[in-house]
Amino acid sequence: MKLRTLFAVVATIFVLLALGFLLGPDTLLKFFGLTTGKTEILLAQILGAALIGFAALAWFGREAADLHGLQGTMAALISFTGIAFVVTLLGVMAQIPRAGGAWVLVAVFLLSAAGFAYFQFGGSRE
Repeated sequence: MKLRTLFAVVATIFVLLALGFLLGPDTLLKFFGLTTGKTEILLAQILGAALIGFAALAWFGREAADLHGLQGTMAALISFTGIAFVVTLLGVMAQIPRAGGAWVLVAVFLLSAAGFAYFQFGGSRE
C-alpha cells in the first residue's frame, strides 16, 4: 500500500465515523455498547468534530510535497491514533462498553497507527 492510499483510507473511515457521531450519536453509542445520556451524546459529537479535523489532516496530507510538512502530519496522526488505540483498548479491557462493537474502534486505531508508524519509520513513501 502507498502512503497516499493510507491517507485516503484513514480519512474516509474517520469521516464515516465522524458523521455517525455527529448525526446519530445515540445509535453509534449503542452499537459500541455505551450509555446514551446527554453527556455521552455531547462527548460523542465533540469526538465527531475532532475526527473531522483529523480526517481533513489525513486527506490534505496526501498532497504534501514538503518533507517536513509530511513528517509533521504523520507525527500528528500517529499521536492521535496511537493514544486513541491505547485509551480504547483499556476501556474495552475494563469492560466499559457492553457490546462487542467497541472492538471495531480498537482495530481502526491500531491499524491506522501501525500504518502511519510504518511509513514514518521505515517504509517507502511512494
